[in-house]
Amino acid sequence: MSPQSRSRQAVDMATGHVVQLEIFGEDDAQKKKQSVRYDWNPNPGRHANLAKALMQKVWDKDSGYDQNDRDILGFYIAHSPEGTEPLRMTFKEISGKLGVSQPKVSKSVGKLNTGGLLLMAEQIARIKFYRINPRAAFDGPAVAQVEAVKDARFPVVPAPEKAKAPTRARKQAATAHKEAKAS
Repeated sequence: MSPQSRSRQAVDMATGHVVQLEIFGEDDAQKKKQSVRYDWNPNPGRHANLAKALMQKVWDKDSGYDQNDRDILGFYIAHSPEGTEPLRMTFKEISGKLGVSQPKVSKSVGKLNTGGLLLMAEQIARIKFYRINPRAAFDGPAVAQVEAVKDARFPVVPAPEKAKAPTRARKQAATAHKEAKAS
C-alpha cells in the first residue's frame, strides 16, 4: 500500500460528521473538494429544505389535498433531482413505484400543479414533466434557492377547486338552447 493511499475514517464528535483522516497529509483545500456533501449513516444522501408551515397546512385534514395527493407530493420531494430540474418520470413509472393507478397519479399531479406545489417544467411531445415549487421544498444550496424562488408562484392551501365539468343535464340544456336559438 502506497503512503498516499493510507487513510482512516473518524467521527467529528462535535458535529457527527464522518471525516477522512489522511496519514500522509493532503492540503485542506484538496480535502474539501473531495468531501461528500452529506453522509448520515446508514442512509447517506442529499437533504431537502422544506417549508414546514406550508407542509403542515398540506397535511391538515381541511387542506383540500387527500392522501394520494400527499403521497405524490412526498414522492416528488424524495425523488426529484437537485436544484430546479424536473422529475423525469412518467405517470406510469410513478404509479408503478407507488402502487396506485396511473389516473390517480395524473389527477393528484394536476391538483398539486393547480395549487402551485408542483410546477410544470417541460413538455416533450405529450409527456409533461413537473418539479417541486422551490417555495415548498428545495434540494440544493441556499443561494440557488434564493434565485429559484424569484419567479416561482406561491403555493395555495387549501387546494383550489377545479372547475366542475358540465353535468349531463347542463349539456342537454345547453344543446336545447342552441337548437332553439338556431331555429
